Amino acid sequence: MQMPTWEWSLPTKIIFGAGTRGRLPEFLEGKRAALVRSKSVGDVPGSFIGEFSGIRPNPTKQNVADCAAFIRDTQAEIVVALGGGSVLDCAKAAADGMPLVAMPTTSGTGSEVTSVCVLSDEDAGTKFSIASPDFYPSIAIVDSELTYTVPRKVAAESGLDALAHAMEALWSIRGNPASTAIALRAVRLVLDDLEHACEGGSAARDNMSLASLLAGMAFSQSKTAGCHACANPLTVGYGLSHGESCAFTLAAFTRINNMDRHAKALEFENASALADKIDGMKAALGLPLTLAQAGIPQEDLPKLAEACLLPPNMRNNPVTMDRASMLALFESLG
Repeated sequence: MQMPTWEWSLPTKIIFGAGTRGRLPEFLEGKRAALVRSKSVGDVPGSFIGEFSGIRPNPTKQNVADCAAFIRDTQAEIVVALGGGSVLDCAKAAADGMPLVAMPTTSGTGSEVTSVCVLSDEDAGTKFSIASPDFYPSIAIVDSELTYTVPRKVAAESGLDALAHAMEALWSIRGNPASTAIALRAVRLVLDDLEHACEGGSAARDNMSLASLLAGMAFSQSKTAGCHACANPLTVGYGLSHGESCAFTLAAFTRINNMDRHAKALEFENASALADKIDGMKAALGLPLTLAQAGIPQEDLPKLAEACLLPPNMRNNPVTMDRASMLALFESLG
């Protein structure tokens, strides 16, 4: 059988390693730099003409509009985004094609190497994704030391987001041999190190920074699938964080999507054993496994199942899901 053709495009320059934030000034020299940041993150080296913060955990259209106005008002020539995925997504959408340096402070979204932004529409009560080649950061500085003070709960939720990215890259119908190889490495790192990282181990947090980056690289090509199709309705409807929402259906989709081949590559007997490992890790980290734990009433399931079928993510799932199969999936979590 002839091997299929495939493409890879990732225009972002990646600088990875503990302490690499010290390289930031070399990319700002001679430029008017604006800083978009999380309030909870310490200072980074560099000279800035202004700072913008106050971005919500699920950034809104208004956050983006205000950030874009800040960038215009400062007449910035380059933007530095320092924070978690929400800060990076907001800055990417606001800068929209300007040179941007992305510096993640959590290990989950992989936003520093993707062309996707996830935003909220408060008026409509929805979350939505937008994508453009212009959203790729020019440079990603992934300094794991920036994650060392992240609280346990945030580390757990963001780590499961990274795991979902990697797993969905494995089973997405848009994957390729390179994204699969990278995703397998990311999955192994999360399974081995997430629980240790949540206890504060610096070596484990280094590995989680790598896992998040690799998962982002993988799904930047393959795009996400079933878990992320369910994530937005779960976040909007029930107040789950993005990581909790992605993780909520992760084991179920692992069983549904015929993951035996990949499970064996990860040294599990089959997909069910891999799914059991994921559920065990979620339980140990205090993430919801059941409808009751997630605050989802049984009577909501038909409407929830329908909401999860909206494009584009579910189109990438290798098993075609319809209203009945989605309803069965959620009922299995009861």
